[in-house]
Amino acid sequence: MMKWKESKQRAVQHKTKKSTKKKIYTAQKSIPYMESFEDGILQIGKEQYSKTFLCRDIDYQTAQQEEQESLFLKHCAFLNGFDAAVDVQITINNKSINKVTLEQEILLADRNDKLQNYREEYNGVLRKKMTAGKNNIRKEIYMTCSSQAEKQEKARDYFTRLEAEMSGSLKKMGSQMWDLDEQQRLEILHDVYRNGKEGEFGLNPAVVQKRRGISSKDIIAPDGIEFKRDHILLGDKYAQVLFLKDFPSYLTDRVLADLTDHRFNMMLSMHIKPMNPENALKLVRKKLVGMEANKMQKQKKSLMAGYMEAFIPYHLRNALKEAQELLDDIVSKDQKLFFVSIVMLHIADTQEQLKQQREAIEAAARRNLCQIGVLNYQQEDGLTAALPVGKNNLEISRCLTTESTGVFMPYSSQELWHKDGIHYGINAVSGNLIHCNRKLLKTPSGFFFGTPGSGKSFLAKLEMIHVLLNTDDDIIIIDPEREYTKLVQNFGGEVVLISAASKNYINPMDLNENYGDDEDPLLLKSDFVLSLCEVLVGGRDGLSPGQKSIIDRCMRLTYMEMIQHDYDSAYTPTLEDFYCKMKEQKEEEAQDMATALELYAQGNLKVFSHKTNVNVNNRLVCYDTKDLGKQLKSMGMLIVLDAIWNRVAANREKGKRTWLYVDEMYIFFSSEYLAIFFDEVYRRFRKWGGIPTGITQNIAPMMKSTIAQTMISNSEFIVMLNQAASDREALSELLKISDSQLSYVTNSDPGEGLLYTGGSIVPFINKFPKNTQLYRMMTTKVEEVNQPDTEQVWTV
Repeated sequence: MMKWKESKQRAVQHKTKKSTKKKIYTAQKSIPYMESFEDGILQIGKEQYSKTFLCRDIDYQTAQQEEQESLFLKHCAFLNGFDAAVDVQITINNKSINKVTLEQEILLADRNDKLQNYREEYNGVLRKKMTAGKNNIRKEIYMTCSSQAEKQEKARDYFTRLEAEMSGSLKKMGSQMWDLDEQQRLEILHDVYRNGKEGEFGLNPAVVQKRRGISSKDIIAPDGIEFKRDHILLGDKYAQVLFLKDFPSYLTDRVLADLTDHRFNMMLSMHIKPMNPENALKLVRKKLVGMEANKMQKQKKSLMAGYMEAFIPYHLRNALKEAQELLDDIVSKDQKLFFVSIVMLHIADTQEQLKQQREAIEAAARRNLCQIGVLNYQQEDGLTAALPVGKNNLEISRCLTTESTGVFMPYSSQELWHKDGIHYGINAVSGNLIHCNRKLLKTPSGFFFGTPGSGKSFLAKLEMIHVLLNTDDDIIIIDPEREYTKLVQNFGGEVVLISAASKNYINPMDLNENYGDDEDPLLLKSDFVLSLCEVLVGGRDGLSPGQKSIIDRCMRLTYMEMIQHDYDSAYTPTLEDFYCKMKEQKEEEAQDMATALELYAQGNLKVFSHKTNVNVNNRLVCYDTKDLGKQLKSMGMLIVLDAIWNRVAANREKGKRTWLYVDEMYIFFSSEYLAIFFDEVYRRFRKWGGIPTGITQNIAPMMKSTIAQTMISNSEFIVMLNQAASDREALSELLKISDSQLSYVTNSDPGEGLLYTGGSIVPFINKFPKNTQLYRMMTTKVEEVNQPDTEQVWTV
């Protein structure tokens, strides 16, 4: 008997040793997926797969009450669109940005040119702004869907259909979604497991696996991982997973926004498991029957005890009422049931910091009458549930209706951050920097709107400075109020004075072979000269067909020699040459037109009858039209715009962008010809590499023009600063701006307003230090132009 016991004991010991060897635990085994595929699908179980989508945030918190209600109902409809075959995980990721990476994205690169001192000063301003807000934390929203499938191919087909349905619902809300590929999904996991080394995931797991015999998990896994009772040792970092333990029957839609509004690295995941409607109905009815039976027992006991009236405990009465309301919601109000669980992962450098972060999260929860719990002895399962992989083994879910689930609104406010973007200030809601790249918009044309003193020209100059310091693009300015001379001169640009007495000449007959795009350059130039002659000699009734034919003939004669020499600029004719050709014609109409042209070709207003003698090919050109008299206003502006068109055409052939700024644009809409020309600019400049921008204080007069309305509505970049009441009303109607958003342009301080980009509206604040060279060359305040360096004051 003793021998049997000993042999059995040895067998148990041997089995234990053997099983211990099999259960060698590695950091890689904690990563919750089995296999990854190039299309971004992860296998998370034997026959279970998941797919993650990145969602664009929407301006929910700043929307007015009616719009919030509309968005809430659309979000509920979005949730109702999921069936029991799919599990949904919504993740809000406050993602750390590597400091070096952040500076590379924000700061201007050194070029060691004559403008380097300005570049260094501007970078100093940007560095100070980086310290404010949560600029080292970037918020991203993911939707992860997981489902059962026999093979990855079937899962891919299912997710493709699901993506189309989800995308349609999100577009109705003003959001957008993009599917994440393998690299992008694994990078999210890498940045959690190897926190502090963000931006280093640049290897292709498939290539590495073939070359070195290692898996993608080896790239993601931390140097070490240890799961404690209430926290995790993640490499040299500390992490902890919390869960939403309890919450009241009434919640505001700010709860998720408050729980994630922190300046530390954290990830909140909400797992939503839809219940089959038939099963949901059975479950509620079963619970209701059980509570009714319990109620009858309580009534019997109270009567048997001698009570005059049947006594029903309050909690039972309340539960019965809630169950009946729930049944009514499911049957009559198109409500579904969901099992919902919410977990939060936060990461810190020290255990003390981890404790402080937990207290901050708990304080945010208490403000919303919620309680936060720690997943004691379940940190590993909690980490898995927090990551956007679609896997949840925790038993902490609550059964909620569609509307109760919809209250956990993941959207708060849009951030605007484009690669290679220009700095436009700080998000007034989140405090983060705003970087917008107009070149990425469908139509980069735009406007700066604001009352006098609101800072519109200052912000436009800031945009110009960024373009000059950080790109090779060219800038052209039309300046009717002489506000840009100092800036242009400081940056080595060319100021062209346009007036009858000016010695700066622009030849309206300048032409190059790229002028006409795919058309004959002379054909397009003839069209311009027709418009010019219509202004000069057309009169009220315009040009007759005969006059137009004579002008066309004279154009061919005037440019004959230049065309014969392949558009050699040495043979460029002048307005006087055109006048001479007109005078040679025999028709009486030709002689009448020649007489009308004489004033501008050889008379006192012959400023445009010379060959160009200014450097219109300078990278920065400003056309100063302040002294342009009434007689030459329309003609002068048409000639300036034609010269700009020449420049844009030449730049397109070189592969260069051209930024055009027109200050006080409303002035030019008093002329039908100029309005039509600007409309053509806004329609066609995009494909020519041009980026036109109008700057104006008076919107209401422009809005009377159908052409101006079309230009504004077709522009995807609009900066709105403080607005007059009539202008606010016009903008609100045209761009669909809510009342709460309009508050940012009502009696707002200089440099504060709204930035409209492609349908997104972001409130911003832009301040700039006074004691800088850049400020002094941008300000138009007389008392500040020669102000000596003093204590730094932020202003615009």
